[in-house]
Amino acid sequence: MEKTFEGRLNSLLMYTFRDILRIEELILQRSDPNLSINEVHLIETVRKGKNRSLTISEIAAELRRAVPSVTVAVNKLVDKGYLIKEKNIEDARSYQVKLTREGEKIYRLHMYIHLKLVREAAAELSDEEKETLLVGVKNLDDFFKKKIDKYEKYGGINEFSNRRNRKVHSGSRTNK
Repeated sequence: MEKTFEGRLNSLLMYTFRDILRIEELILQRSDPNLSINEVHLIETVRKGKNRSLTISEIAAELRRAVPSVTVAVNKLVDKGYLIKEKNIEDARSYQVKLTREGEKIYRLHMYIHLKLVREAAAELSDEEKETLLVGVKNLDDFFKKKIDKYEKYGGINEFSNRRNRKVHSGSRTNK
């Protein structure tokens, strides 16, 4: 076990993230074994959309995924009966994506899972511990959002990039 703060926090974040996903997968397997957790997260994204419908491009932007891969995933969920694709009235080149009744059921189940897990996790915390946890997680989330914005702005170039493989803004490589 790591003794430094950074090592301990890193381990906690990795294991916590993995454990949350695993719990979601286990509960989902009992409810609907034909869905992956990534598909459920796509359903969740569609449900949270304005007026409960989004274009494929909007879904891709929200999930930070490429449009072609989201198109494939949406088509699979249409085939499975969780989503509906309709021609966009404002732009005939695109589609509006909406949940079916079954998609809505999966969304509600997923939200229930999250709510139940959070309630159980917080049950034994004092009010002060809950508030401290909220502040800490919010600060951590803000930090990661800034990192994502920075990395996306510079095309993945960051302090972890191998200097020889960094792309300069003109698209050429540098070997310095």
